[in-house]
Amino acid sequence: MINLYELLEDESKVAKKIFKTVMKQHGIKARQVSVDVTMVNNEEIHKLNLESRQVNNATDVLSFPAETILFPFDIKAYSEKIFPEDNTLYLGEIIISREIMLEHAEEYGHSAVRECAFLITHGLLHLLGYDHMDDVECKVMRVKEDEILTKAKYFR
Repeated sequence: MINLYELLEDESKVAKKIFKTVMKQHGIKARQVSVDVTMVNNEEIHKLNLESRQVNNATDVLSFPAETILFPFDIKAYSEKIFPEDNTLYLGEIIISREIMLEHAEEYGHSAVRECAFLITHGLLHLLGYDHMDDVECKVMRVKEDEILTKAKYFR
């Protein structure tokens, strides 16, 4: 289940499609997990980036996992964390700066829809335990992002 906050109609469609694609690629039924995705402005993401990472600038996307994720992700390892009321595991929250998303789309020469798809993919992979702190992790994450975006048909 994906919960969307402050997303425009096109962004919501992208978010739902990417969510289903990412979960399917990882063998997770979309109804087994829940995620929050929120669009904010630069001021809000700057504040969150400073508070959470002590980085004093705006960024394109932040991910806040609800749990420390074991990688590779296996939903069975979290069975005691599943909410009984809706039978889902809450993975966490993704915050995206719409302003930076639009700037990056223009800078990279692709649509805002494609950039939205990339940022949501990136954020979801972080919630599933992927990272890019070293060259090996970065390569694994980039390959997975490309696979997902290709599968969902969001091309540059």
